[in-house]
Amino acid sequence: MRYALAMFCPPLALLISHRRYQAVAAAVLYAVAIVTARWGIGVLIEFFLILWATNAVGDEKAGREAQAFIKTVKPIPVIHE
Repeated sequence: MRYALAMFCPPLALLISHRRYQAVAAAVLYAVAIVTARWGIGVLIEFFLILWATNAVGDEKAGREAQAFIKTVKPIPVIHE
């Protein structure tokens, strides 16, 4: 669901991924992309915003999975001689 949100509204996907300052920067770039869409530059900006938001959502998901893995795996005891 978050990946779909990253495709349609990258600033909101960044905000949901707990990246507030990046969401503000993405919102400004999103506004610039909308204004400049007539000349084709906006499409390029939107493409990079989608890549950025998708990467951020994937990083957040990987972080949650890593934390869950750390909680479930017990450390291997070390035998001291």
